Amino acid sequence: MFIGPLDDVAPGEDTYSPHQSQSEFCAACHYEVFWDTVIYNSYGEWLESEYADPQSTHYQTCQGCHMPSSGTDLFARIQAGGLFRDPETIASYKFLRIGDADFMRLSADLSVTALRSSDSLDVIATIENNQTGHHLPTDSPMRQLILVVSATDKDSLPLAQVEGPSLPNWTDVGAPAKGYYGGLPGTTYAKILEEVWNQHSPSAAYWNQTRIISDNRIPALTSAVSSYSFRTNGSSQIYIDVKLIYRRAFIELRDLKNWDIEDLIISEAHLVVQ
Repeated sequence: MFIGPLDDVAPGEDTYSPHQSQSEFCAACHYEVFWDTVIYNSYGEWLESEYADPQSTHYQTCQGCHMPSSGTDLFARIQAGGLFRDPETIASYKFLRIGDADFMRLSADLSVTALRSSDSLDVIATIENNQTGHHLPTDSPMRQLILVVSATDKDSLPLAQVEGPSLPNWTDVGAPAKGYYGGLPGTTYAKILEEVWNQHSPSAAYWNQTRIISDNRIPALTSAVSSYSFRTNGSSQIYIDVKLIYRRAFIELRDLKNWDIEDLIISEAHLVVQ
């Protein structure tokens, strides 16, 4: 039996199911609880947002975002019984997701402002989740958004950070050019699990008993703001570079498993302050 979202199928092996065009259809795979801990919940995050409200200007189904129309008005040959249809009724089965870089770069906007005084520099970064119908990041607790903030003088030497958050050790200390950002100015956005039996954290092994020890992911249609202060040392020019990076797995786990998965820069900003 073949089940689909078109309501004019002929009786027989094919049958019509309106649920395939509704977000509820996605819930079976995008909501899961292990050991009484909600591990991933993209559907629930959507359900609690304005995207789930048919009266909202933001209303959008899961399929409407991840399986949008490709613009075609025909998906079966006319001589084989195909019909011309409204392109909006023909979903694309390309299924846009984290492997599509262009699609992912639409997920959030980054804006950066800087204010200099005589001996200090303040940098404010704002991330807007204004295009995504669920938290950023969502689903697997291995995923993270990493905001990396850099302020350097005219000789490319880093300015000393005096206030603001720094990136945790689990982003690993090492060469930033290779993705090791631990201790640098910045903020991570992630759901962090701890294994109950050995207190290992962060953990991606949710099949073990885990608990959520922090969750600062960015819900749909909200913003996350972080601020950083640096000592200017009298530099005549200061260069500010801010990157918002999507990481699919903890770097320690990636290295251990030898996974060939690169970070994706969602957005970046570059400022020069006199």
